[in-house]
Amino acid sequence: MTNITITNEDCMCLLRRTESESVDLVLTDPPYGIEFRATRGSKVATAKGILNDHKDNIGFLESVAVELYRVLKPNSHLYWFTRWDKVEEQLPMLRRCGFRPKNAMIWIKGGHGMSDTLGAYAPEYEVVLFCHKGRRLLNEVDGRKRHTDVLRFSKIAPGSLVHSHQKPTALLEFLIQKSSNAGDLVLDPFLGSGSTALAARNTGRSFVGCELSEEIFQIAQQQLAA
Repeated sequence: MTNITITNEDCMCLLRRTESESVDLVLTDPPYGIEFRATRGSKVATAKGILNDHKDNIGFLESVAVELYRVLKPNSHLYWFTRWDKVEEQLPMLRRCGFRPKNAMIWIKGGHGMSDTLGAYAPEYEVVLFCHKGRRLLNEVDGRKRHTDVLRFSKIAPGSLVHSHQKPTALLEFLIQKSSNAGDLVLDPFLGSGSTALAARNTGRSFVGCELSEEIFQIAQQQLAA
């Protein structure tokens, strides 16, 4: 029996009332610290920006990571999405919190973003920091035990996005299956539009997560009700 619980609140409130060593997997896409603004004319809920996305948010992220380490069970995994230019500060931060980084995985999105259109190469990937608390072996998925650190899942078409940083459910389902078992509890303290909750439900896991923005939380509720 699985249970999907989502709340509209600050992630620190959720984490502080979560029991120590009660979570089987953390899969999250925190604010990168890039002061994101959507392209002109965008109608996604995050068009005007993302909460806690200020450039000096590393202290905030570290306070979250400390709690994530506490609530995770021994011998469990963390997946932490980020951007290439944030790895150098976020990887040492995760180590300080007790995590053991194992891979800087690459998600190939199958379509590039805008960035500096004349002075930089078009960005077509995101980084996923894969870490252990203790040591947990990876599961077999689709008949294969060993997968590479390159994730090839097509991004969601712009016209179908409801959140600027929305991840494809298939990608999240794959990571959940690699690092947890049916009935396990998955946590995402940065729920966004609810994709991680959907992926957990689709793979037979329980889920708990929260979203600070009331507007985006309502979108997550709608996604789960659909």
